[in-house]
Amino acid sequence: MRRLSAYRFSIRSGPPHVGSCIVRTRTETNNMRYYLLSLLLTLSLNPSIGRAAAEVAPVAGQPGSIGQAGTDFVIGISPYLDKSVKDEVYRSLVRLLVEDLPLNSSLAVYDAFDLKSITHVTVPNARAFNSSKTRANQFAPAIRELKQFLAQEHPKPAVSHLDFQSALRLPQFCDFLTENLPHPGSALTVLLIGSPLYQDAKEPAFSMVDGYFPSDGHLQATREQSVFGVAGETKAMTPLRVHWVYFGDPWVNDLHKERVTRFWTLYFDRRAGRLLTLTGDLPSALERFRHGSGDDSVSTRRWAVDSNQTKVEMLRINRDVELTDWLTSDARAETAQSPPATMVGPLKIGIRWKRNIDLDLYATPRRGAETLFFQHPRSPDGYYYKDHRSSPGREYEFIEFEAPVDIRELEAFVNFYKGSCPGGPRGEVRIEFDGRIYGGAFAIPASDGNLGRTGTAQQDCWVRIPVRKILKIEPTTTAGR
Repeated sequence: MRRLSAYRFSIRSGPPHVGSCIVRTRTETNNMRYYLLSLLLTLSLNPSIGRAAAEVAPVAGQPGSIGQAGTDFVIGISPYLDKSVKDEVYRSLVRLLVEDLPLNSSLAVYDAFDLKSITHVTVPNARAFNSSKTRANQFAPAIRELKQFLAQEHPKPAVSHLDFQSALRLPQFCDFLTENLPHPGSALTVLLIGSPLYQDAKEPAFSMVDGYFPSDGHLQATREQSVFGVAGETKAMTPLRVHWVYFGDPWVNDLHKERVTRFWTLYFDRRAGRLLTLTGDLPSALERFRHGSGDDSVSTRRWAVDSNQTKVEMLRINRDVELTDWLTSDARAETAQSPPATMVGPLKIGIRWKRNIDLDLYATPRRGAETLFFQHPRSPDGYYYKDHRSSPGREYEFIEFEAPVDIRELEAFVNFYKGSCPGGPRGEVRIEFDGRIYGGAFAIPASDGNLGRTGTAQQDCWVRIPVRKILKIEPTTTAGR
């Protein structure tokens, strides 16, 4: 009985004596049911004593009497769930297998990060499978495979600034289901168990950690332009009815939660599917999953893609207003007039402007290093930040180098990406370094944006920021890119 303690069921009044056959109340009936069910499931995980499980009396109740008969169910699990939740996930999924799946249905369970099958079961349309005992015996191999997956320590990818906690590669998993489970004429019912914040070692620029979320431009892009893009797809995509459960509080704040929820809702709409549930409560997610019902707070919201937001970029919600005071405040201290005391250290560089146009900041800490900008917002040296809430007339963005940089090697540019501005855009540069704020101005000759194109013919849409001149360490001249 030592194995029973590894995956205990909570029983309020404790297990009744094995020899007792008198049941006086509904509560005692339920306690007996769950005690015997836990015993069946625990024993079924051990092949050597599987026959002993068959000798236990059938559990009361009618499993499979509720749900969606004739339905194909799919569960996608993150291999990187926290240990503290694995026990709850295991017990809940075993109960789903043994009690709750309707007759004449199937369940496929996948690793939704590495895109691998974990297990698969089919519940025949046969009276014998109304018995939890029958299911526990027949599905014992599937239960073992599920337990082995959850018990295993899966090595996480090593990527700076990403921890892959409960990560799912959702776009790739959706493609995987379309490729391997074509479902013409009807939708697949899917339960996702993992974080709604996308992380991927192969696509780190599209990660949603630290308050980032994708712009609507991703929803209008092709797959070549964005991992979230579905525009131009000619192959029919399997429609998915999705219930999503996560653990803990992955959000920067409520606005971050709302923006990510909106994005995934619109993403599934674009794939001819529907996000019905997004919750941090596993029991309610499982209830909706097996009944096919949705969470009104998600499924009834009528969000629409902003067709004017075509730029493929990651926007960010800031947890701390003070993070941007050095750049956004109009009442800042007088600009520093003397050079810094050191040439190496952490640095922030930002731009602000007043016209309703789209300008982009690019910065590279040294030759050969990664350039930070809207399509590459994170690197080992720092991150790019653009607040989606900045209103027309008060636009700003900045790049923070958290790792020390040599200010003599730093290169930065501004591009006039989109819009029209007779006479060309003008704005302000601010640099925070060595405990002081330095300021300067920039001007771009072009009257119209060029969507970030480079080359000799595009120089009027670019301006080099004279970093060393602004920091008072040497005079420089501005030049195009």
